[in-house]
Amino acid sequence: MTSPSRVLVIGWDAADWKVITPLMDSGKMPNLETLVNSGVRGNLASLYPGLSPMLWTSIATGKRPFKHGILGFTEPDPHTDGIRPISNLSRKTKAIWNILGQHGMKSNVIGWWPSHPAEPINGVMVSNHYPRAVAPFGQPWPMAPGTVHPGRLSPSFRDLRLHPQELDASVIRNFVPSLAEVDQEKDRRIESLAKIIGDCTNICNAAVASMRYEPWDLTAVYFDAIDHFCHGFMRYHPPRLEWVDEADFNRYHRVVESGYVYHDRMLGRLLAEAGEETTVILISDHGFHSDHLRLRGIPDEPAGPAAEHRHYGVVAMKGPGIKQDELVFGATLLDICPTILTLFGLPVGEDMDGKPLLNAFQTAPALETIPSWDQVLGEDGSHPADRRMDSVEAAEAIRQLVDLGYIASPDADREKAVADTVRELKYNLACSYMDASRYADAVAVLTELHGAVPGAYRYGVQRVTCLQMLGQIEEARRVLTALVAQRKQGAEEAARQLEGYRARLEASEPLSENDGALLRKRVNEARPTPYAMEFLLGVQHVAEENMEQALVHLKNAEKADTGQPSLYLKLGDVYLKMRCWTDAETNFKRVLTLDPDNAEAFLGLSRCAMVLRRYLEAAEGALTSVGLRYYNPMGHFLLGKALVHMGLSDKAKDALKMAVSQSPDFPAPHRLLAHVYKFFIKDDAAAERHRALAREARRRIDGLKTGDIVPMAESEALACRQITGSRGTEGDAPQVEAQAAEIADTVVIVSGLPRSGTSMMMQMLKAGGMLPYTDHVRRPDDDNPKGYFECEKAKGLASDASWLPEAKGKTVKIVAQLLGHLPRGMALPFRVIFMERHMEEVIRSQDRMLERSGKRGADLSPGQLGAVYLRQVGRIKAMLGNRGIPILFIDYNASLAEAAETAKRVNAFLGGGLDEGRMAGAVDPRLYRKRAAPDGGPA
Repeated sequence: MTSPSRVLVIGWDAADWKVITPLMDSGKMPNLETLVNSGVRGNLASLYPGLSPMLWTSIATGKRPFKHGILGFTEPDPHTDGIRPISNLSRKTKAIWNILGQHGMKSNVIGWWPSHPAEPINGVMVSNHYPRAVAPFGQPWPMAPGTVHPGRLSPSFRDLRLHPQELDASVIRNFVPSLAEVDQEKDRRIESLAKIIGDCTNICNAAVASMRYEPWDLTAVYFDAIDHFCHGFMRYHPPRLEWVDEADFNRYHRVVESGYVYHDRMLGRLLAEAGEETTVILISDHGFHSDHLRLRGIPDEPAGPAAEHRHYGVVAMKGPGIKQDELVFGATLLDICPTILTLFGLPVGEDMDGKPLLNAFQTAPALETIPSWDQVLGEDGSHPADRRMDSVEAAEAIRQLVDLGYIASPDADREKAVADTVRELKYNLACSYMDASRYADAVAVLTELHGAVPGAYRYGVQRVTCLQMLGQIEEARRVLTALVAQRKQGAEEAARQLEGYRARLEASEPLSENDGALLRKRVNEARPTPYAMEFLLGVQHVAEENMEQALVHLKNAEKADTGQPSLYLKLGDVYLKMRCWTDAETNFKRVLTLDPDNAEAFLGLSRCAMVLRRYLEAAEGALTSVGLRYYNPMGHFLLGKALVHMGLSDKAKDALKMAVSQSPDFPAPHRLLAHVYKFFIKDDAAAERHRALAREARRRIDGLKTGDIVPMAESEALACRQITGSRGTEGDAPQVEAQAAEIADTVVIVSGLPRSGTSMMMQMLKAGGMLPYTDHVRRPDDDNPKGYFECEKAKGLASDASWLPEAKGKTVKIVAQLLGHLPRGMALPFRVIFMERHMEEVIRSQDRMLERSGKRGADLSPGQLGAVYLRQVGRIKAMLGNRGIPILFIDYNASLAEAAETAKRVNAFLGGGLDEGRMAGAVDPRLYRKRAAPDGGPA
């Protein structure tokens, strides 16, 4: 296949065929209709959880969130001890533009979420922070550093931006014809609408400019406006639901439609700029409920609005070698990156979770693979490794430093915000594991979360689900029983608190804004939830194989809510287990009346047909299910099983192989494959191999049922070996000798990781004649019998640096992670002596110190914590070098053996006025070697 000259990828967040198709049929989206008629279209199955930063990163990488590392909307900020919007610094793998850049291809990446700070790619990147107006109209509107790469283009892109208040009123009237009747002082929805329109217009202008004036092979442009239009105005979309105010409906019922039409016009601009020879891929990460499944209220939990999303987004594709006017089936958002690689004639990473959409090509290209693009060395335009980070691990590392006593505890509100954010990231990680059927990994995370916050209902619910899927039925019952009791108790307590609020209201006592928020929360907590409780209890009885009792609870749930597809799926499953085939079919068909694109319902119908020996019908149901959701091990297995009964052994083999590739711990397809290989293909070796794999899968499942949960993870020992001994070099930052007179006006900083030998260096400097800046608050102990030489003020450097002039001419100990807070505007020179030590010893020593103090530290493995420390230290070294702060790296382990040589180097670095003999004499190798095994060593 000949690679295309270019590929244009257009992302429309939340776009949905259910809205698009009627608009195309009525001629209101002519540009998209042309694209569809010239190529292929289909549903694009999403992932769970349906949070846009996670999903768009999966689109760009072809990997699930637990692999790429982007896990939510916000993340801890290691520089402020607070939180910040999600950035791309947490991404742990290459995106498509990094891979293409290694092959000399240029990419324009406009507005992708998240893409801030802009990566130094081969091409142009305009980050997702670009379009937002951050100042009132008429005031300066600066772009944040890192918004545009390359920097030479920043002035041009800055001038392209349109402020929402610059929009002509006629544009708004296309969305709200009765604009003049809106009291905008009371109704802020027009202001919100203008911001959405302005943002997407800015993205389109930036994309067109980059395509027109910069060379490119790939342009990837992301619009979030449809998602915002829908979250703000989908409730007013026709037909009007009974709970929607009629006046609001009449005013805003055109907003969603007009938003789609506006996107079609922008699509026309992009297509005209791209030209006919460009392959165009238009996608959305998920859809949006636009019919009777629209929610009346949003769940009161983080990322609650995601409940309005529909599982299927859109994909449309046209270009040279692409089929015309056809449908594609089974596409997932994980398939987009592999498809782009295939278009450019490049192999797909075997560690990617998607596959190329080969059924979109007129002639299917040969599929080539590579173990992992992350193993391909060379410049790829990623952020430097020392700048990338895992946000959860970074926050855990901060807690480690606080518990060790090396930095001050963050402000209480900030600390709570960070803790809440970390929990949310971990919860999303667990949900991502569940979406990939990695329940053992998920339950490990959920057990930790539920233990830390027992009152968090959703943690408990998901934990119960994982335990049921792992066959740990008794443990699931125990957790569920406690959950039900806790929910009941919480509702009773909330009801009592509401009585107090009611009394205050009756007494005309005003409520604060915080009171109002708590009142709404208590109302939700006090509200009975019979559906949820009855459904959970019914599912538990199914797991316990008590079908009669399961039916009682599920029927009770149906009385509470008749509009839940998941309820009828479970009822169908119960009737299947009870061998009530007709009742099972009735319930699966009921699901399809509520949700016609429900893959699980078609799977259920396939199961019914299979037991009734209607094999063609079973194959059709399984094929439809797989077409809707390709990652579907049971669907592939049922398809293979039906095909075996139909005598189509070769096709059955392919379906069964897909089932085991998607779920290696699924014994049934292995057993059936063994049967196919032995009796149809006559390959005894392959048959025996799959019998062995089936036995191994069964052993793993049985181990999980007995509680032996071992999450999939890299070897911690290997990780520790990989991070051991990574020390700085003399070229990492300026190595400048000083005059003794200069040192009198300099703050000499001794730094490094906790337990890397900083106290030993402070002892050497004191012995040599330098005064330590210390308050003696932290007294000597078993971990540091000669003292810590610390100052409480230094621990609070992140919030207060006013004390630094007091340390002039002295030496002060500052933990490495705080060096980024050294002030720039202070006319005070710094010099840094940076202690380094084998990472295994550092972490082992920290662990022993925490154990003796009775503190917990970070919830990270030694390998994970060591990797975080290395990335942090890398960023610190780069920062010091960029600021021109002289730094001397001292190897702690070498200093024990050659104290005189270390004293000589330090003395030269500080101007030559110190007593080297006394410095060397302050080092007692016997003490440190004794403490290094097994307890660790000095601070």
